[in-house]
Amino acid sequence: MNIYFKVIGVLICVVFTLNISVFAQKGLGDSNGIARSGELPTIVMLDGTLDHIKTGPCEHTTGRAVIGTHLFIDTEESDELFNVHLGAAYALESFVANLEIGQKVEIQAFQTDGMKPLEFIAKEVTTDSRTLQLRDENLRPFWAGDRNLRDGRPFRRGYRW
Repeated sequence: MNIYFKVIGVLICVVFTLNISVFAQKGLGDSNGIARSGELPTIVMLDGTLDHIKTGPCEHTTGRAVIGTHLFIDTEESDELFNVHLGAAYALESFVANLEIGQKVEIQAFQTDGMKPLEFIAKEVTTDSRTLQLRDENLRPFWAGDRNLRDGRPFRRGYRW
């Protein structure tokens, strides 16, 4: 009976150890997002038409949200589509719901180390005179909340557009 409890105890420890790694962030090897780094990347403009939208598990995230939204943009600059990561899907669902395939888009975007040449992260997206500011001047995403709020107000979806 004593060995039975030892085996069960070891199995429980193994399960808890493996469980922690399940919740680890994916990403490109960065433990912190770009907003916490001291160096800000160059912002570029991407102009084109929306080819398709993909929402699902995101391999580029350094934040808590695992499900992200990507826009795939067809431009005159390249025969291949630009993959533009918008951010956390839960924070962007009302904006994405109003997008249409074939719609003209202008995107202010940047790249980080380890990203492929046609992969970008959006700072701001403009469509049909509507602009969605995704990240501030330090590239901190709006869904990360405002650390300076003193009254403890929660994040409100859609307050940027």
